[in-house]
Amino acid sequence: MKVNMQKETFSISNCPSCGSSAIRKIKGKWSGTYRGKTFTVTALEYFECPKCREKVYPPQAMRRIQQSSPAYAKSRAVRRAS
Repeated sequence: MKVNMQKETFSISNCPSCGSSAIRKIKGKWSGTYRGKTFTVTALEYFECPKCREKVYPPQAMRRIQQSSPAYAKSRAVRRAS
């Protein structure tokens, strides 16, 4: 697996799961669920292997997912014991 992370670039030439060189960069809609809440990230760029369906998310894609996720939303005020 060849990964280049200089200047926020990320490229991969082989699938880390099956070793196929058919892995390709795609741009699409991604949906996730956290504690019953569904959230969607549009126009997300990531890599997907057509042979084994493995998905590899670059750091920038992971940041976008985290920004949209309710899991990373600011939590409510914490109650203090009296």
